Amino acid sequence: MKKIAFLLGLTVAATALTGPVWADQKAGSTKAVSNAVAAPAAQQSINNPYYNAGFDDPKEFTTFLAKLQKAVSDGKSKDVAELISYPLNLNKGGKTFPIYTKEEFVQKYDRIMTANVRAKLLAQKPDQAFSNVNGIMIGDGELWISKINNRVVVYAVNVIENPYEVAGIENPVAFTHFFNKLQKDVAANNKAAVADSISYPLRVNTKGKSVQIKTKKEFITKYNDIMTAKVKKKLLAQKEDKLFVNWQGVMVGDGELWIGQVDKKISVIAVNR
Repeated sequence: MKKIAFLLGLTVAATALTGPVWADQKAGSTKAVSNAVAAPAAQQSINNPYYNAGFDDPKEFTTFLAKLQKAVSDGKSKDVAELISYPLNLNKGGKTFPIYTKEEFVQKYDRIMTANVRAKLLAQKPDQAFSNVNGIMIGDGELWISKINNRVVVYAVNVIENPYEVAGIENPVAFTHFFNKLQKDVAANNKAAVADSISYPLRVNTKGKSVQIKTKKEFITKYNDIMTAKVKKKLLAQKEDKLFVNWQGVMVGDGELWIGQVDKKISVIAVNR
């Protein structure tokens, strides 16, 4: 028994002595391996901006994006449906609605691929797409693309509610930016900036009569006659969530200003003094 205890003691002692040495060697080995693979990984991320999203070849994404954009631009819902992973996660109003089949996707196409989603997709440049371990983000997150079972697909669509869609305004975020800037420019009496927010010819209506302001120069010259104290007061007092919207546009105040989208540009389309 004493002999066994003595041998066990030697074994423990040997382990205690060799343990730290083994740990140092492992740490050194790990460090060496880490340094060895760091350069290729860094090189991968430079040559392939989608590497962290699981794309070995950047052409996988760029080719897919071009195909998706063409199908959407051509209005071919069935072709778009072929590029989706099912069930598709449709996120809207804080809730997720699974789209289970191609047939369901085609049937609900306009509610999934809204004007805003389509606009963000078609405006997306491949070299400006954000990517992470979740995939590649299109626009401000309206679409997410990834590789699933070695196939590049859209796996999620995030629909932003657009209260201005009936007025033909495609992007509610762009409208908010426009509206806030217009209020700021009017408050600062920045005539040139306000003139840039106008669609020409601008209709200016006064007591049943209508005149057209044809150029920015004319608008600036007649600024005080167009943007009267009443018009400015109504605009500056307007809360965005209280705006009235119909097919004619977005009404400010009691109709002192009307805002719409003309040739893809959000602008003031009429002034009622």
